[in-house]
Amino acid sequence: MILSIYHEIVKMASQKKHYIMLIGFAFLMVMMVFVYWKFQDKFSEAADGMVQGMPYLMRMMASEPLTLCDGLMFARFSCQILFWVVMPIFAFMFAGEAIACEQQDGTLRAYLSRGFSRTQFVVAKFIAVFLVILFYSMLFATLTMLIGLVFFGYSKVQITLFMGVPGEFPTAGLVSANKAIASYFLATLYSAFALSAISSVSFMISVFVKRMTVAATGGLVFFFVSFIMQVAFSQFTEEIRPFLITRVMDGYSQMFTIDAVNWDSIIKSFAVMCIYWSVCVATPVVVLNIKEY
Repeated sequence: MILSIYHEIVKMASQKKHYIMLIGFAFLMVMMVFVYWKFQDKFSEAADGMVQGMPYLMRMMASEPLTLCDGLMFARFSCQILFWVVMPIFAFMFAGEAIACEQQDGTLRAYLSRGFSRTQFVVAKFIAVFLVILFYSMLFATLTMLIGLVFFGYSKVQITLFMGVPGEFPTAGLVSANKAIASYFLATLYSAFALSAISSVSFMISVFVKRMTVAATGGLVFFFVSFIMQVAFSQFTEEIRPFLITRVMDGYSQMFTIDAVNWDSIIKSFAVMCIYWSVCVATPVVVLNIKEY
């Protein structure tokens, strides 16, 4: 199994889409640095307003609101966009090509004809997709923080950027820089799991189609439909909202809290992820084991 996963990772690493992904990340960082620098005064005013509404001792900790708009806040602000907009697209691409590319290139039949375990074949591919997503999530989070520190400095006191779900009003509070950094990377790790659950839809579709673009697009459409149902029609989807595919991403912002992390909510999100993983991995296993190639 380990050897199969290694071969899948090597195969994925040789693809040119990685260059597109890195260029896209670089372009996003350039734009985010410009926006953050251009509107830093507005961020400072917003931080000042939030600080003034805090207890006296917390205000004393942050006598200069502008120092709160530092590199760590830039990293949290940028990664909120990165994990909600940019990373899902590439996650769908990686997952969508997992099996579809084998069918498109005509290598799937040759591989299965050798008598290898079809279950192992599917599981190895999905684990490889997850590991690639995890690698890029941690890489981009680290680079984003380094870019923020270089351009905007570092403050020992941090204002939490508990943005919540897009469309919901953000909340804020003061925490230590160490807590902010720990929450940042914990949220990044959580996002990697959430992205693998989200992209598993494309992974499942890839067993039914011979074009990786179709599988990636199918997952992306499902993602945006789920997002619209969650944000725009939340009053009509209350019963199914906890199971929407975009709902699992909420755990990212839940890491940025003054109090202890609500692990009950995180566990529930992981339970939803397990549902998607189980269905979207088991389906290709069943299809490949009953279908003749």
